[in-house]
Amino acid sequence: MLISIQADHRENASGIPQLLSENTEVLLSVCTLPAGDYIINGTIGIERKSAEDFIQSIISNHLFDQIARLKRSVSRTLLIVEGNPYSTAHKMLPSAIRGAVLSVLISWQVPAIFSKNKENTVALLLAIARQDMNISTHIAAPKNYRPKKTVSRQLFFLQGIPGVGPALAVRLMEKFGNLKVVVNATEEELRSVEGIGRNKVKKISGFING
Repeated sequence: MLISIQADHRENASGIPQLLSENTEVLLSVCTLPAGDYIINGTIGIERKSAEDFIQSIISNHLFDQIARLKRSVSRTLLIVEGNPYSTAHKMLPSAIRGAVLSVLISWQVPAIFSKNKENTVALLLAIARQDMNISTHIAAPKNYRPKKTVSRQLFFLQGIPGVGPALAVRLMEKFGNLKVVVNATEEELRSVEGIGRNKVKKISGFING
């Protein structure tokens, strides 16, 4: 199964989308994302910042606004800081940088990870996607469960809807029981499913209803 990655068009300058497009495992879509820089398998939102951008976002007070938008957009989130934020052109106290990182981790409950360079960031994105797909497979097919072919086809169908990855497809089936109920669900009912926010419900509803 191909790894689905959406990249915001502003990330083209980083060179990361180009590296991802060269990987035969990846189905890459470059678009304008409502929040974050990358969305993996439709459910994992990632805010990527260079060390310079990270410090600048603290100075401009934009960091937490961006984190808030990301959390509203997807069910699972991650912050990647590329480079060393303690060694930039900005004169910021190390204690202030640590405070911002701790706020992201504790107050906003968003994991943060540091990357050395764009190649390291690409490796992280791929590792996250592969792990998510492995976990989703186990969720979709537990050891003692023998899925019917119909269920597998229904899950595959749901993953064809924009914004619906393997894990979200499983949650939709668990919530509504069968494909017909999912397709006929109202926007309010869809929003009761973990991982579906206002933007995603519009995409799903728009796709189903034409």
